Amino acid sequence: MSVPHSIDAGLQPERTSLSFVRTCLSILGLVVACLRWLPPSNPTALVGPAIAGTLVAGAAVNEHRSRPRRMTRFAAESATPAIVTGGFLVVSVALLSLSGLWFLVH
Repeated sequence: MSVPHSIDAGLQPERTSLSFVRTCLSILGLVVACLRWLPPSNPTALVGPAIAGTLVAGAAVNEHRSRPRRMTRFAAESATPAIVTGGFLVVSVALLSLSGLWFLVH
């Protein structure tokens, strides 16, 4: 007797998506803090956080658009990692770190 195969997307893709959203929100909070407390007399220091904010917004949009496709692929057991969203977040954190170091040095 065979067990009927039902398509269940499961909770794993949903948890992954929610973790990306939480990470985007926390990095955006850091961007806002950087823009709030960096001195306005040095507009060069604001370039890094502004670009990082744009990258995080792009990661959030990419996550929102790719979620249904990723859930379908997960249900079909052919899931792939969300490299683009993760890459946007990694680059934004690195850019914020380098901006902070540049601000401390100058």
